[in-house]
Parts: sequence; structure tokens; C-alpha cells
Amino acid sequence: MVRTLLALATLAALAAPAFAADGAELYEKRCKTCHSIGGAGGPMAKMGGALDDTGSKHDAAWLEAFIKDPKSKMPNAKMPKVTLNDEELKAVVAYMQTLKGK
Repeated sequence: MVRTLLALATLAALAAPAFAADGAELYEKRCKTCHSIGGAGGPMAKMGGALDDTGSKHDAAWLEAFIKDPKSKMPNAKMPKVTLNDEELKAVVAYMQTLKGK
């Protein structure tokens, strides 16, 4: 039982970077228009703001809830609800968790 749990934890840790890479790709396609990372953003990046420290500021559960329904976490949020399937949402959240600033 303990070996099985350790094996599963190891597999999850190994899969996390690949999952975050999928999230980075989704960020480029779906989020970059309104956000920036490292000063590089889309045409409306000032509206959505920088995401450089997102992984330091929020845990995965908060990010998942925010992305699904921004106003549930920030009533004055300008960001619309984002439609992602469960796998895409988890990938974007995994990527956001890697953003720890400088």
C-alpha cells in the first residue's frame, strides 16, 4: 500500500512539469491577450494585468475557482468566466502555480 502511494506520488510529480507545459500553451492561446508574464503580453495586457507572481499569491484551489468564475473570488473582477474543460483548467492552474516571480 505504501509503495503504491509512493509510486503514484512520484508519477504525479513527474507529470506536473508536462502538465504545466500544456497550461503554458493554453495561456499563450487563451489568456495572453489580456495578461502578461515577464513583461510580454497581448494588446489588452494592461487591463488583465501581470501574472508573474500568481503562483506565490494563490493556491491551486483558489485559482481554479477564480478561473471558472472570477467574480466568486473578486466581486469587482473584469475577467469573464473562462470556458475550459477539466483537463485544460488543471493544466492552466498547474502553469499558474509555476509563476513565482523573480
